[in-house]
Amino acid sequence: MRSPANLRRMATLDRARGQGGAASQPGRGFGFSALLASLALAGSYAALGLNSISISRIEGADGAGLIALSTQFIFLATFVAGAGLRTSVTYRVGGGLWSGRSAVRGVLLASLCLGAAGAALGMGVWALLQDSAMSDFSLGMALALMCALPFALAWWIVPAIPLASERFETYALLTVSGPVAVLLLCPALALAAGETGAVIGFAVGWAIGGLVNALWAVRYARLPEARDGPEHGVREAGGFGARAWVNDLFQLINLRPDLFILSAYYGTGDTGVYAVTVSITSLVWIVSQPLASVVLPRNAMVFASADPGLTPVIPEEKQGAAVRHSVLISAAATLLVIPILAIAPLVWGPGFGRTLELGLILLPGVAMLGVGRVMVAAFTGEGAANEALFVGLVSFPLTFIAFMLVIPDHGSTGAAIVSCCSYIVASVLAGYLFLRARGHSARTALVPRAEDLRDYLRLARRGLDALGRRRFGESQ
Repeated sequence: MRSPANLRRMATLDRARGQGGAASQPGRGFGFSALLASLALAGSYAALGLNSISISRIEGADGAGLIALSTQFIFLATFVAGAGLRTSVTYRVGGGLWSGRSAVRGVLLASLCLGAAGAALGMGVWALLQDSAMSDFSLGMALALMCALPFALAWWIVPAIPLASERFETYALLTVSGPVAVLLLCPALALAAGETGAVIGFAVGWAIGGLVNALWAVRYARLPEARDGPEHGVREAGGFGARAWVNDLFQLINLRPDLFILSAYYGTGDTGVYAVTVSITSLVWIVSQPLASVVLPRNAMVFASADPGLTPVIPEEKQGAAVRHSVLISAAATLLVIPILAIAPLVWGPGFGRTLELGLILLPGVAMLGVGRVMVAAFTGEGAANEALFVGLVSFPLTFIAFMLVIPDHGSTGAAIVSCCSYIVASVLAGYLFLRARGHSARTALVPRAEDLRDYLRLARRGLDALGRRRFGESQ
């Protein structure tokens, strides 16, 4: 049996070639890795949720709608300008196809250049929509958001480097930096300058988060471990990421444009109520996202280091475990979200009385999306970016046309129904491609097993043991 250091060079599906021995094999347990990755999303979700509550209490539903539109505006610009670089970094650095140092140079340069281009495009979109969907945004608000875009890109892409290297604690801290800065600045400036201050505080918060990520990246690039892997420019990394990017972009479009269309026909008040509902129900797929975050780079490691003489890092019978766990987590989160929807008017204010009705419409599709995103991450991590592209190409046109036809007459109720159907279609396509590519049956991939439940008990015991050791050390 050959050792990993003597692996032959192996071509990936996008014709990139790995460096022998550069691809490390997963060094941490999958469950513990997912738990650490979940801290990043949980912290970000909590910070942005508290910010939404604060703005709702300060400015009402109109303020919540304005911040929701700001969020989608900058996220959409980030996805468009990012050109799939986050996915490419995760896949290539995780698979040993790109050195960390070279990735840092490429990411920071791309954030600056693509961010400037995206900002120009964003201002053009604002100019086109300033009399309709973005009529509540002043020129100063739009400029603040777009000036923050290069920093937002750095915040979005840089954490993929520690994620691919299984530095999950660093990944979590970098990911929460932007949302925490938004939470500190957005309500404070809203109190000082109203809705304009809120939007400016929102933009400055993302700029601070991007700056924190850029400073970490520069420091990391100086470490010896950042030199492992091939050195090349960002252009060489673009082929794989561009195909995965189209799917990421289409998934974002499936999630976001309803807010802009709803705002154009019904104003920021109705948009604010619907946006809060979408944010609460998105908790269902967000809690399963750590599984997707860990699966992609881990599958890339295994795929890049694959060799007939080596025992697979992930046994065949275990390869569907992440999807089965996502089924359990999404089901539990769906039940948890229902009482949160019910008490939303007490938390956000009396103007949010329709959150439960709209949320119950969205929940079936959101629950399926939580599973579908893990499936997409699994086959994307094996280099199958074309399959990820197919999911987006099919679901995007249907979703966008349906939004345009339904929302003008049926408002937020129609938007919720279309969104739910869109999530279901995308998830069913992802499931078909996942089962076909990996040879699983629906039963083995989707029906949780007793051993999956025991994984949670082992993880809980591990956490309690670690806490006990920490307390014992502090008592010495």
